[in-house]
Amino acid sequence: MHIGLAGPVDLTPLQHLLPARLPAVYSGPCTGWLARTWLEQGHRLTVYALSGAVTGRQVYSGQGIDLVVVPQRARARHRLKDLFRAERRGLAAAMRAHPADLVSAHWTYEFALAAIASGLPSFVTAHDTPLRYAWEMRSAYRWLRHSMALPAVHRATALSANSPYTARHLRRVLGVRRPIEVIPNGVRMEHLPSATAPPDAAPVFATAVQGWGPLKNTATLLRAFALLRVELPCARLLLCGDGHDARGPARQWAAAHGLTAGVEFAGPLAHGTLLRRIAAEAHVLVHPSRIESFSMITAEAMGMGLPVIVGERSGAVPWVAGDGGLAVDIDSPRTLADAMSRLARDPQLRARLATAGRHRTAGRFELRDVAAAYTCWFTTEGSRP
Repeated sequence: MHIGLAGPVDLTPLQHLLPARLPAVYSGPCTGWLARTWLEQGHRLTVYALSGAVTGRQVYSGQGIDLVVVPQRARARHRLKDLFRAERRGLAAAMRAHPADLVSAHWTYEFALAAIASGLPSFVTAHDTPLRYAWEMRSAYRWLRHSMALPAVHRATALSANSPYTARHLRRVLGVRRPIEVIPNGVRMEHLPSATAPPDAAPVFATAVQGWGPLKNTATLLRAFALLRVELPCARLLLCGDGHDARGPARQWAAAHGLTAGVEFAGPLAHGTLLRRIAAEAHVLVHPSRIESFSMITAEAMGMGLPVIVGERSGAVPWVAGDGGLAVDIDSPRTLADAMSRLARDPQLRARLATAGRHRTAGRFELRDVAAAYTCWFTTEGSRP
């Protein structure tokens, strides 16, 4: 099968198959490894990407793969002013000029609308809950950007979602009445490091969230950790992600509230470095986010052999965690601190949850199975009249 993949894409997993010098492209999680897995499963691939580093369409060919790069305007406000019209037209033209059997478009925005406009079979995957995110973020940019999902989810050849939670949002809020295939984000288990922190060492909790604010809810975690330190003063908290570096807003807020003791503000790390640090140092991953459509870090932590603590009402996160962790009220510092204390004091419980989490990730979120589920979906939907 010749698959076209359109969406924000991290080219790192594909670099060994492509020319050495490539322009920086609009990057996103999941899609690069999905593309590589499809190639390893014997499919041909054309990747359609956006880049601010090119002024015209560029094509880079490699082993079983073509990368077609289309210009992206530098300023977000210029792109939003016409709802990414130039980018959508450029992508659609690239798809027609370099066609695949179908286009697998990821996220329900400019890439999805371009795939639909190309005239090729368009299989659109929703990786977020558009209007819920727009409501939570309360900005004109988000409302306009996320409104692009409305035509995308209704006009695509077929539609999938990365979790049951995302599928419910598409039905209840965006009014989708057609079938929605649930295909989760995937994890390559053999590329994950194994958790190696000594079980009898001082407890270390890790968190990796992108951005500081009410949605990511790190403030509640910092308050909970301070309560935990009253009874376990040797405990440590490793905070990773944008906004959580030594000079970022999380550190500034924590300092203003006297909540920095025992906390390392590690900030953004390369993905491989992040996973290695968590695997080597942490005993538990805490994911305090109030809403997620999936949660890759939760699935990855379980795959590494770490128990997790997640929000019981945090969108898809408790579904991802399943029996691999504790689902609690992450809006209550006391409740969150109690869950952290329970796992810190009970190595056997940690081990049981870790084993269950590894089995869950391997059984539900292994990327090879996810990639095969996509191609089965393409074949099934493509054969319908």
